Amino acid sequence: MFYNLDPNIKPKNLLDILKWKMTSKKSEWLPLSESITTDIPPITHDKNVRVSYVGHVTFLIQVQGLNILTDPVWSERASPFTFAGPKRIVKPGIDFADLPKIDFILISHNHYDHLDIKTIKDLWLRDKPKIITPLKNDIIIKKTY
Repeated sequence: MFYNLDPNIKPKNLLDILKWKMTSKKSEWLPLSESITTDIPPITHDKNVRVSYVGHVTFLIQVQGLNILTDPVWSERASPFTFAGPKRIVKPGIDFADLPKIDFILISHNHYDHLDIKTIKDLWLRDKPKIITPLKNDIIIKKTY
């Protein structure tokens, strides 16, 4: 349970949030330097560990012949919809087609920028990885396949 100890802060209601959203100015994104290389990881079968950054919170961890993905997101938007929601700014550091066979997926929690149902489904259909997730998130994932 979270308690805000500042007595001057009053809880916001939906009207307050809508008013803030409609009247606040949007910030400009800083210019991005597009990566000119992608990381195409080899399939490792030795005891070395290799960690490849894919983007946001997605990492490919390779150890002793196993390939583990954390919070895999390859969709264009972090949203339940393909037409609305926060749009990807930078493409993933590894193209989906270049991923090795995935053995395990680690999901931290069920926000759209961590639990991308489309990516989970695509990985499941392709590799049938074991999916490790917090309590009750399995219900969401099982609905996808």
